Formats: sequence, C-alpha cells, structure tokens
Amino acid sequence: MSSQPLPLVARPTPTPTSPPRNHHHAHYERVYIPSHIYKHPASLLLELCASPRELHQIIPQLIKHGLYNELLPQTKLVSLFCSYGLLPEAARVFDRSPHKIDPVYHSMLKGYARTNSLHDALSFFVRMLADDVSPVVYDFTYLLKLFGDHGALRTGKAIHGQLIKTGFLSNLFAMTAVVNLYAKCKVIDDAYKMFGRMPERDLVSWNTIVSGYAQNGMAKVAIEMVSRMFEEGRQRPDSVTLISVLPAIADMGLLGVGKAVHGYAIRCGYDSVVNVLTAVIDMYCKCGAVGTARLIFDGMDDRSAITWNSMMDGYLQSGNAEEAMVLFDKMMNEGIKPTDVTVMEALHACAALGDLERGKLVHKLADELNLGSNISVELQ
Repeated sequence: MSSQPLPLVARPTPTPTSPPRNHHHAHYERVYIPSHIYKHPASLLLELCASPRELHQIIPQLIKHGLYNELLPQTKLVSLFCSYGLLPEAARVFDRSPHKIDPVYHSMLKGYARTNSLHDALSFFVRMLADDVSPVVYDFTYLLKLFGDHGALRTGKAIHGQLIKTGFLSNLFAMTAVVNLYAKCKVIDDAYKMFGRMPERDLVSWNTIVSGYAQNGMAKVAIEMVSRMFEEGRQRPDSVTLISVLPAIADMGLLGVGKAVHGYAIRCGYDSVVNVLTAVIDMYCKCGAVGTARLIFDGMDDRSAITWNSMMDGYLQSGNAEEAMVLFDKMMNEGIKPTDVTVMEALHACAALGDLERGKLVHKLADELNLGSNISVELQ
C-alpha cells in the first residue's frame, strides 16, 4: 500500500533502554500516513472544513470509516477545535489520542493562550515540559502575550527565564513578546532594557516599545521613540505607530507635532485607515481644534463607533453639548450601533443641557440595547 510522508515529529515510545531525548540534537523521524487514510473523502473534508458546524458533521464520518483514531485525522481535529476556540473538545481528542506528537502539543498550547485561559495555558505548558516536548518560539510568544494581557508579571518572568534556557534570547519574535510583557505589566524600564538588548529590531518591535511608553503615561518618551525611528532610518512608522503615538501627542496638547504626524499619515496613505483618522480626530479635539476634527470627520467615507464617540467627546469637552447631541442623533439615523461610551456621552450632553426627557429616552435606548447597566448620570 502506498503511503504519504507527513512532516511531523513522532513521539518515540519510551523503553527501559531508550536514551533520554536530546532536544538540541534530536533525531526526527518522518511519519508515514497510509494512502487509504490521507486520500479518504472524510480526511479530505477535514482539510476543507470551514466552521465548527461542518467539523461536527465530519466527525461521524471519521468514526464510521474507522479513521477517528488515526494520526492524521486526530492531529487535524485538535488543530481545528483549537482554531475555533473549542478547547474542551480539543482536550478530549488530545487526551484520548495514542498519537501525541509535538505539533499537537503546540496546537493545544496556542488554543489555550488564544482563548485567554491563563491557568489552563500555564498548566498545559508545564505538562508539555513534563512530557519532554521541546517548546518552539511561538509557544513563548503566545504565553508571553497572554501573561502580559493579564498583568501576570511573576509568571511572565518565569516564562522569560524558560525562554532563555531554551536558547531563544536572540530571537526577534520572542524578544518582542518579552518587551510587550514588561510594558503591559507596567515595568517599562525593563521593557526598554530588553528592547535595547535586541540584536535586531523590526517595525513590530518599535511599535511595541512606543505603545508601551504611551500606555504607561510616558507620552514624551513615546514621541521621542518615534523621532528616533526616523533618525535611525531603518524602520518607518506605520499606521500602528501612528495610532500609538497620536494619543500621547493629544495628552501633551502638542498641536504642531500632531499636525506634522497628520501630514505624514496623508503622505503615506494612512489617511484612509479608519483607526488612524479616529486617532487624528481625537488629537485635534484634545488640542482644542474641534473645527478641524469635524472637517476630517465629515470627509471620512467609513467611520467606526469609536470615531463617532471621539467627535462627540470633542464637542462635550469644548462645551458644545448641543452639537454633541446633534451628532448622536445623526449616528442613530445612520444606523450605527452605539457603545457604552456613546450612551454615557449622550447622557452627559443631556445633563449639560438640562434635558431630562431626552436623557430618559437615551437611557431607555441603552436598556433596549443592553448597554451600560452601570451607567448613571445625574439629569436633574
């Protein structure tokens, strides 16, 4: 029977005489999948699967034809369940599988990290190490992002230590994730130290440190880092850089700098990016140029709810509650779904205008849309 090689790492069966697995000089063996498995229609359907519903329709076919416990289908099942965020089902397949090859471990860990399951991800990582599976660089990047998002500095440091032991200290992706971890955990000095030690930096690395400074209230340093990007000349700010630095410029009220950044965005074609223009609008509003912000707002082909919120907030902060409510009505007429922030701003506008009846209507709308159960603004 013909067979097809599958480039996966097979887990050797341990025996009393088997030498310990050397991760730095591991001998990888190619896994061969019999053609009756990889050519079977049910296996092909797995490759074409595009939704959880389709996946659950394919599984009975795998069972019916005796393919469910085969290596290729089980590997694909775990990967698909993880990609759809169905971790309990992925774990059931994984735990019952007699074929625990390395890529399946990596899929499971990625799944736990992407579903924001901090405890589950850490527990699985420990299990992975106990099962003698060598982590790959993306295992670390997913974990470090997860711990950074949770502000889990102590655990993140432990993962950083494991990363060093594994030999990924000079890896661009891993070190960018380390910078992000420390920035998210509000130890920006450590983030900068890691950034400074990187043998090379790409645009993502620069954006990570810029946003780190901006999010930690160090607007001036964030702006200085963008200037340094220009000076070094190796990386040019992109839309992500602009979205990170514009709030810092707004916080410092640096209208001239903001105009220069806006001009750069236009020259580079980023003025068609909704999030960039939203940040530009917010910057102009906070720098007192509400009229300029409105001109940009009116010229946009597409606007997000956040764009509307930024413009409404600009009017509120400039004392023009009436115009904020006009904008709110326009937003509703255009069928844009409001957010909690939209409702809060509309209620503040009603309060500033002393318009109790209108405020009650806004609050009723919030209840109907199940928005802002904790919203409370004094209208009387």
